Amino acid sequence: MKKLSQEIIDLLNKTSTQNFLKAARQFTELLENGELTQKLFYTKSHKALANLYSTGLDLESVDLKYSDSETEFEGVDQEKLREQNKKLISNLGKECFYWQVFDPTIEQEKEPTQGWIVDDFTDIYSDIKEELYKIDEIATDESIEDALWKLKFGFNHHWGNHCVDSMRALHYLWYDGKVAM
Repeated sequence: MKKLSQEIIDLLNKTSTQNFLKAARQFTELLENGELTQKLFYTKSHKALANLYSTGLDLESVDLKYSDSETEFEGVDQEKLREQNKKLISNLGKECFYWQVFDPTIEQEKEPTQGWIVDDFTDIYSDIKEELYKIDEIATDESIEDALWKLKFGFNHHWGNHCVDSMRALHYLWYDGKVAM
């Protein structure tokens, strides 16, 4: 293992970082588990999303010191990432579609769009799995700093939205009786 700076070690050891990384790993492992029944998958994924979102709120923003927007990291294969989680989410059935207003804070946006839990899960998984790879496998000051920065940025601007959308859809599926408990 490469020697990490004390600054990166301290960042990784923060409770908020540890809690988030644990939740992120649990979510990705859940999506990679091809042995769950659909009912159990829905139950566990709903809880995992809530935990992921909650810990994402507490994840601290990182100032870039060791990396920048030009830094590139080898070894992350997006197609391979997408293959790792296809088993359960591709079998969710018609229940995985839902209606939403894309941005509920814009008054002019009155037309609903169709959301898709499969797309939500795939985007969350890909965004998080890529950054976990940089933390766990590349494991340099640059890769860890970049990964933590992108995880927080993604929470604020991409995968966090998918998390909220899919949690809301799963809530209605469960508690309005559309999926048998």
